[in-house]
Amino acid sequence: MILKYKIRQEAEKGAFSPFIVGAEEITLTSVTLEGIVEGDLVSLNIDISWLKPMCDLGELEIFLRKDTPNGPVLYWTLETCFAKANTRERYSLTGEDGMRNFYLTVRSSEEKAILTGYALEGSVSSPA
Repeated sequence: MILKYKIRQEAEKGAFSPFIVGAEEITLTSVTLEGIVEGDLVSLNIDISWLKPMCDLGELEIFLRKDTPNGPVLYWTLETCFAKANTRERYSLTGEDGMRNFYLTVRSSEEKAILTGYALEGSVSSPA
């Protein structure tokens, strides 16, 4: 595979005031990947730093969606932590013509996650 390009959208720790993630799903960021053609490899890297509230186990649901913030779910995971966590995930898929927008969204159904930083990196590679 030959890397065509990559793009990263992020809000680093300290760049904003940490906030509690609520029960409603929210969009953290997105990447737009141009020029994807049939057979390309699309890789999406997630990096989320978060804490739990004072007295309970923290829970954070993480989603990768395509097309729109409410579009089809490509990837989902439920993460837990006892004090603080740095969740890193990688999701890869075979590209399709016209594919371009990807969204990182989160929710915490019982408001048991405090977000401190996040990033979404997308890359496109073509077959050799």
